[in-house]
Amino acid sequence: MKIILLHGIGNYNPGWSDTLKADELLGVSRENIIEFNYEDLMERNWVNTILVVAARAAASYYATPIAGFAANYIQDYVDDILTYFVVPGVRKKILNRFADVLQRNPDAIVIGFSLGSIVAYETIKNFPGGNPVFITAGCPLGSPVLEILLKKFLKVKDKSRPVVKDWFNVYSKIDPISGHIEGLGCEDKDQYKIKSIHRYETYLKNIKAKLPELFS
Repeated sequence: MKIILLHGIGNYNPGWSDTLKADELLGVSRENIIEFNYEDLMERNWVNTILVVAARAAASYYATPIAGFAANYIQDYVDDILTYFVVPGVRKKILNRFADVLQRNPDAIVIGFSLGSIVAYETIKNFPGGNPVFITAGCPLGSPVLEILLKKFLKVKDKSRPVVKDWFNVYSKIDPISGHIEGLGCEDKDQYKIKSIHRYETYLKNIKAKLPELFS
């Protein structure tokens, strides 16, 4: 079975999954891993920067004081997430690219980390047809800081469970970008709490430990 990995933010270059040694962490053959890249579509220019700053200011205004302060504290993460959500054309290009990958691998295991988990969720919701196993890791849609704001930004027909074989969510209380996902159809029994900061490597290691049958 193919395993599609989606990265989070941070200027990932092609080959990042090899750098992480994702195959070793998951205990699978390198040939089974498909690395999905979208950093090149996260366009940066002064117009986009203005849009993101304005969106962050609005988000902080409508958030609770604690959430607004926390969002500014993790500004780098928030700005890249907002680039995906508010800069015209960025989200559409990313979703279309991933939809092509999903179409070729409809029964894959999809592991989305951080912003990559949102990309995967929206693509699966908007381009149904496959039956993947979906794993969200460090997902902002469950973050106590970002959850309410980001769910408002989602562009999906409804917020019901996506069409997937299974959906597992792995999150950490010490990772402010992640959390227990509520209201999107991921069942409580399929959500696993671990101890990790916001690092893909640690999440992959725990995914292998929590769901060993998927990678046997």
